[in-house]
Amino acid sequence: MTETPLLLGLMYKRRELVFELVKRELRDRHVGQLLGSMWAYGYPLLLMLMYSFLFAYVFPTRVGSGSGGEQRDFALSVLSGIVSWLPFQDLLARSTTILSAHASLVKQIVFPIVVLPVKTAIAAALPYSVALLFTIGYAAFSGSITIMVLTIPFLIVTQLIAMTGVALMLSALGIFFRDLRDLVTIFCTINLFAQPILFNPFATPDAMSWVFRVNPFSYQVWCWQDALYFGTFQHPVAWIVFPLCAVASLGIGCAVFSRLRHSFGDAL
Repeated sequence: MTETPLLLGLMYKRRELVFELVKRELRDRHVGQLLGSMWAYGYPLLLMLMYSFLFAYVFPTRVGSGSGGEQRDFALSVLSGIVSWLPFQDLLARSTTILSAHASLVKQIVFPIVVLPVKTAIAAALPYSVALLFTIGYAAFSGSITIMVLTIPFLIVTQLIAMTGVALMLSALGIFFRDLRDLVTIFCTINLFAQPILFNPFATPDAMSWVFRVNPFSYQVWCWQDALYFGTFQHPVAWIVFPLCAVASLGIGCAVFSRLRHSFGDAL
């Protein structure tokens, strides 16, 4: 796994280039549109408003643990889960075509192509900062905010590590397996319902419990729900599994990218 520290060192050395590419992608993503780059941040905010309206007013639900009888706002549970899944979903949708979309840069020997997946991971996560702020505000408004909110910086860094690893792996594989984009699209549609996001956290169907446990994305969702919804370490195992999965994702992503990058030019 010597490729991992080498790629990490290159990422750090080229950090200014990464940040410049992130700004350019966010600016160019909605070029020519009336509101321009405002859509990058407006779209996540509109999604959060829609979810909060649906689950707080159209389908208002109060859920409780059954032991203490404490009632909680189910909308906050959904928002806490969806705010972690949406940036990952955006990244998955873009990852498989990162390198093919920049074929001219990939074919340049001097260009550090590793920065392309990294800048895509950051650019996918950054617009959803407004969704996170909205969720924190909703938690404060509903009286659910606790000291667990201090764990959010740790969760952000951990998720960025995981997203970078996935971006490295899928971008490399996407050049050689063009069907991967369609498979990822199908996965994203199914995975929304294979995570503990839209289910009552106190009354999960038995048939879905094992699905959640084998789905690595569930541990990410549980951590975010602990931080913003439960206000306690309700899922302590998730706080171990999520960072381990993130580090493993980065290691595997670096290994796959390093192994295949010498063939990128020929495949394109």
